[in-house]
Amino acid sequence: MESLDRPGGQSASWVEYTSPAGRVYYYNPATKKTTWEKPDELKSEQERLSAWKEYAKDGRAYWYNTETKKSTWTRPAELGDPASKPPAVAQAVPPVVRPSSPVAEQPRRAVPVAVERMPRREYRTQEEAEAAFLALLATHGVGSTWTWEQALREIVSDSDYRALKTLAERKDAFHKYTGKLREREREEARVRAQQQREKFFDMMRELPISEVTRFRKVRCLAAEHPAFVEAGKDGERLFDEFMDLFIRDTRDRRRTAHDEGMRVLAAHLAGLKISAKWSDVKGELLDRFSHLLMPALKTETPPLDTPYMYGAPVDPECGLSLIDFMDAYDRAITDAERREAEGRQKEKDGVLRIQSQYRNAFRQLLEEHRAQITPASTWTQFFPLIKTDHRYIDLLGQPGSSPLELFWDHVELLEEDVYRERKRLESAMRDAGFRVHVDTAREEVKSFAAEFYHVPDYFDYIYEQLLMKARHKKEEEDERVLRQHRRMLDDLRYALYDLVPRISADATWDEERSRVERLPEFRALDDEPAARLVFGRVVERERESRKNARSRDADTHKRSRSPSTGPPDSRAARRRTSTDNGMPVDDSELEEGEMVL
Repeated sequence: MESLDRPGGQSASWVEYTSPAGRVYYYNPATKKTTWEKPDELKSEQERLSAWKEYAKDGRAYWYNTETKKSTWTRPAELGDPASKPPAVAQAVPPVVRPSSPVAEQPRRAVPVAVERMPRREYRTQEEAEAAFLALLATHGVGSTWTWEQALREIVSDSDYRALKTLAERKDAFHKYTGKLREREREEARVRAQQQREKFFDMMRELPISEVTRFRKVRCLAAEHPAFVEAGKDGERLFDEFMDLFIRDTRDRRRTAHDEGMRVLAAHLAGLKISAKWSDVKGELLDRFSHLLMPALKTETPPLDTPYMYGAPVDPECGLSLIDFMDAYDRAITDAERREAEGRQKEKDGVLRIQSQYRNAFRQLLEEHRAQITPASTWTQFFPLIKTDHRYIDLLGQPGSSPLELFWDHVELLEEDVYRERKRLESAMRDAGFRVHVDTAREEVKSFAAEFYHVPDYFDYIYEQLLMKARHKKEEEDERVLRQHRRMLDDLRYALYDLVPRISADATWDEERSRVERLPEFRALDDEPAARLVFGRVVERERESRKNARSRDADTHKRSRSPSTGPPDSRAARRRTSTDNGMPVDDSELEEGEMVL
């Protein structure tokens, strides 16, 4: 804050301040008023008498004449030489706005910043201005965690604060500066951590440690070591990192030695025979490859009292164990068994391949005799055609399908072809309404088939099957008609038995014709000769019934005269008189399908 004197040496009550945005304003402690415009008490005699007012735009001063309403970037001559007084105060209020009271951008009174009016330097380029502002931040020790308000309190009084013209440019430069500062600090911290890690790892390599070493032991061994002291609370974390690398390196080294040893044993046992025994191979392996054993298993190596230490010349577990030797032997035996099995399978495949070639050659032989093989052919008929062919002789005695089985397979396939072609022909016949009867000629069917597709060589067998189906269908139809005719005859016979009065044993066809012709069963039969035959059988049956009745009456009369004859109402008597209309019925003489009337 700067106390400004009146002209004439009297102290003014106005105090000049600068807002956080870099804008100059004036505050009167006595009246508690704030204004952006320079009070008259602070103006020189020329400024008070002149109509020119000083303003600023983008950090550049210009002057505005309130009377003529004109603006100029050049300082008017009537305002005097600025070299003899402090530089003009740049205001950010436009010429058309002249506030006489505090504006909305009034700064907080809790953080007023006094300004020492210092000459402002000009920079030729934006880059130079930004570099000067960044140098200003570095000169005042602005830290990476500072806020803009903190930095502003330190740098606002410096002349290079206005090297950048706008507040936005200053804030952007400030954030760029703090960002780079934080990045540099992070990099420095990373380098320090890496150096500390390397020092700690170097210390760990000097200590007698093993895979089972714990941090408390290292703390006892290296409590006074500079690297351990420098690590501080990060010591346990660095110890864990080192042990992870140490254990991984140790295991990698042992794994490499193990794999190399197993490779050497596998190469030596590559030609092992399946009959080799472990008891015989063990001694040879141990004598020849004893250097591959773990040092702890070697008989010439003295016992080790301590576990493996970092940097020790001997790792007691780096090598192969006896189990590894046995595992190499098992793998070699497994490979030998696999090779033998592959050899046997290869030989078996060769035999099967030869047998398959024999069967294929015989199938070719069947194809060559296709014209002589029909669906009705038999092996007895076909055998004389091939009995001297080498393809038939080669197949004899071979496992698998025999020549006879292959022949029947061929015939079966031929039958399937015949069946398939017959179904095609029958479908075409159904569509065209063509039917084959028992008397249909072969040429008629063949000419019909030729209209739809190529007639196969075995058409005769298709024709025979069609005729066979036609015969079978006719036989079924004849049987059906015969059964129907028999039923009609039976219906007529039963109807004749039911006539009232009954047909007598002495009746003739001419006498009963009128009654018979009225029966619906006679009209349904529509066959008078057959009806007369049925009538004759009915009359003949009546005659036989009368004759049998007479014979039974004679027997009854004889039995009635015997002492053993019972009373008239006895069961025997009732059985003897069990007749229909006085006519006894002999059930034993009823014809099939005939009922008792």
